[in-house]
Amino acid sequence: MKIIKTTIRAVLINITPEMEEKIDEFMATFSSATRFSFNKLLKNNMKKGELEKVISRKYKLNIRQSKDAVEKASQIILSQKQLLKSYYDNYKSKVAKVEKELSKTKSKKKINSLRKKLDKRKKKLEFYEEHIKNKTIPKVIFGGRKNFIKRCKGLITNKEWKDLRDNNYYSRGDKTKKGNPNLRIIVKNNMTYLEISTLEKTETNRAIKIKVPIYLPQKLSKKTGKINGRNYRQMVLDYLITGEAYKVELIKKSGKLYAHITIDESKIKEYEKGINNYIGVIGIDTNPDGLALTKVDLDGNYKWSIYLKRSELLYARTNRRENLIGELVKEVTRIAKEEKCAISIENLKFKNDKDIKRKFSRIIHQFIYSKLLSMLEVRAKRENIEVFKVKTQFTSKIGLYKYSHQYGLYIHNAASIVIARRALDFNEKVPKILKDKLIDKKELDKFNKYNNWKQWSIINKKIKKKGGEKPGLWQTYRKSFLNFV
Repeated sequence: MKIIKTTIRAVLINITPEMEEKIDEFMATFSSATRFSFNKLLKNNMKKGELEKVISRKYKLNIRQSKDAVEKASQIILSQKQLLKSYYDNYKSKVAKVEKELSKTKSKKKINSLRKKLDKRKKKLEFYEEHIKNKTIPKVIFGGRKNFIKRCKGLITNKEWKDLRDNNYYSRGDKTKKGNPNLRIIVKNNMTYLEISTLEKTETNRAIKIKVPIYLPQKLSKKTGKINGRNYRQMVLDYLITGEAYKVELIKKSGKLYAHITIDESKIKEYEKGINNYIGVIGIDTNPDGLALTKVDLDGNYKWSIYLKRSELLYARTNRRENLIGELVKEVTRIAKEEKCAISIENLKFKNDKDIKRKFSRIIHQFIYSKLLSMLEVRAKRENIEVFKVKTQFTSKIGLYKYSHQYGLYIHNAASIVIARRALDFNEKVPKILKDKLIDKKELDKFNKYNNWKQWSIINKKIKKKGGEKPGLWQTYRKSFLNFV
């Protein structure tokens, strides 16, 4: 069974000043314990088990809370080390890219510009290389570097700075304790509460717990009164019955207290492996302004194609953009269910290793490819739709050279044919017409012995030399590139 992790964003309501004071005190203590753990782990002063006991004594936390503080600090260090390697690889690629461009440039103005850019890239590369060599990580500022600079400039008060540093508490779940012992969700008289273990102790040395009402999201239609979308409240209530562990993170933001509850949906409902009786596959090509969808049958034959365009994705704010992505995902899964089709997407790996111009950088940064594909995959699993992840190599080029003219398609829809067919394990052979017109007869026997990837690479280079690698040029001047005219 596939694990389907879902995080529900709930909000604490009707909080009295006394409750808020206790929660603030607890979050400040936990955040301080996390920072202490972070520094100790970074210096390798003590082992985790020993550190947990020290934290428990020093901050008056129970052993489970101490373990959570140490684990959170450990995860921060681990993530920084992983990012360090990624940043190093990306800047290494960027340096190589600028050096290559510099070797080809003849304009003095452009040479000076590229040299300045190269110096900046090399400084960054040396910075990350030095950390990797010394097995260290860049300085981490709890509360955020930007906020720290604001505090140094006196733009925010000391209290505001402390609130930013001490604004969360994280608690892992435990199945043996039937959920989460320190941040437990309970239901009483049809009301939902979050039971929080505070720092105050009873005479028997047990933590005093406070019950705070919590709102779990469920959107009701103004017209019908029925629930629109997903009923997260009911989902959490159903999950509590299973007795499985769930993670809760308390976050204070803009004067409000939020509880991010993470559950495993697959524990609520037995999900099927997928739609094994699908009658076709819909290939999806992701783009900054929308999705290209193309359906093929089980024999790989083209059926139809559409383009779900959302130009607002290019400039919308984060929350609006996420709403647009959600609408796109909902539309795709609706079409897949109606057509009784599986979905095929590219297995994209997201790296910021290309030295590109600012305008394009803003576009690809704003459009969250990873967010879209992850949301699409999760939604498809919920709807019991089979999802295939295929290799990304040459999908656009094969679509352009092989299918765009044949079916009169725009390049993105042509690429989505390749993505759909690849899910069905079809091998995209180079068309005979491309071999005849682009490959010399003397080289044909050698060409035929190459694997599929190598063949398409050669075809692409041949067309590139003729100046036809761009979609618009190829579609307009295809006949002249292939020596028909």
